[in-house]
Amino acid sequence: MAYKHGALGEIVSSSGKSAVLTAAAPLYVGTAPVHTVAGGNANLNKPVLLNSFAEAAALFGFSEDWAKYTLCEAMYAHFKLKAIGPILMVNVLDVDEAKSAEATTASLTPSGGRIVIENAESILLDSVAVTGKVLGTDYTIAYDYSTLKLTLTEKTTGALGTEAVDVSYNTVDATGVTSVDVIGASDGEGINTGLYSIKDVYQECGILPNALLAPGFSDTKTVHDAMAELTQMVSGHWDLLFYTDLPLSSEGSAVSMSGASTWKATNGYTANNEKTHYPMWAGGDGRKYHLSVLDALNRQALLAERNNLPYESSSNTELPVAGKLYFGEDVGGSPDDETVNTLLTANGICSAVFIGGRWVLWGAHTASYTQATANAQNISETNLAMLHYISNDFQVRRANEVDKPLTRNRMQQIVAEETARLDAMIAAGALIYGKVTLKVDSEAVTDMQSGDFTFLFEVTTTPLSKSLTALVSYTGDGLTTYFEEVA
Repeated sequence: MAYKHGALGEIVSSSGKSAVLTAAAPLYVGTAPVHTVAGGNANLNKPVLLNSFAEAAALFGFSEDWAKYTLCEAMYAHFKLKAIGPILMVNVLDVDEAKSAEATTASLTPSGGRIVIENAESILLDSVAVTGKVLGTDYTIAYDYSTLKLTLTEKTTGALGTEAVDVSYNTVDATGVTSVDVIGASDGEGINTGLYSIKDVYQECGILPNALLAPGFSDTKTVHDAMAELTQMVSGHWDLLFYTDLPLSSEGSAVSMSGASTWKATNGYTANNEKTHYPMWAGGDGRKYHLSVLDALNRQALLAERNNLPYESSSNTELPVAGKLYFGEDVGGSPDDETVNTLLTANGICSAVFIGGRWVLWGAHTASYTQATANAQNISETNLAMLHYISNDFQVRRANEVDKPLTRNRMQQIVAEETARLDAMIAAGALIYGKVTLKVDSEAVTDMQSGDFTFLFEVTTTPLSKSLTALVSYTGDGLTTYFEEVA
């Protein structure tokens, strides 16, 4: 570290505000401008745990073109809007597959010991070469995502010279990434890509994902269906929610508010552990946000406040950036909560409304909910999330008990310990009832002989107040008192 003495100051690109960290993290799968950082393919199809914007940008790059680089929306939302983390990301943009077949060569003249290339966002950093010069010996190279400039800086005075030199590089086209790349595949022996990388999260990152998202791709049915499949008993253990978005247009036509529920049902966006969203959010900062991302962000903020217990819904939580609903370019509309309730919320679609003097996320139902199919789980995301939490948490904590002698006393201790945990959740307001017993019927006894013990958890999650109604009527009773006082 350089020696310092005195009152000093330095201008940096961001505030570097530390993120509040939770014990679980949403997993985002999509594309990032990894070609703008050195060794961009190092984390291809690999889940990476990220605790800050600086860390995310250093490993994955950053771009404001979120339609092309979908993971950047999650990076910005979590670490810039609220500073809530961590998040998990899987990048599927393979720079080797996406780079141009032919290199571009430009004759550029150094100035002040530097060569600056403007509008360099598509340049593959690792491909840049200066004829007659050696990277690391004669010059260094860096890309600045805020200015879109790539700068070559000489390491010693005169290393780049003063005359024009040939600079060659390949470019990357991220638009070639398809839903097939996002879905990925598994060889069944531990090599996973795309969404299938969810199988690698626990052992690679030491943390459980609590939701799966693929903003920019989840409005494609094949991606959605893969998400639905892969969030059930991940690696034979874990259950989690997945967040999707309905498209703003389909087959060349706009998907309207009245048509959103029809599209949702027709395309099977009706999983019990799914929360789907419509439309998007046009932030006052000029950025377009998927409501699924803002929902995951607000949910994680609640987890930070509630000791990681997912019993409070992100519905009716304020959106983290001012703006308005976005239905597409040149498509207007600012529906009230009655319209949103009728067309969207009642059909298991989360949206946003202006209520109580603020714009909030609106809708706690999971995607399988309709008034005709309502049940104890899909009525609220929190009901299912709490069941997931109890199941996943038990498996993590009890892993060390496997292949150990399970004495009668130890069985009783486990029941007592788990009961105490449920009692603590009741005290916190996360449950209103919880009971743990050892299953001891004839089938269970046979299983015990094989070393298979089953503990029954019976819980009642804390219900949400879906509506509060005031019945107000006129009565003439007050007039009697009124006249009595006059008399």
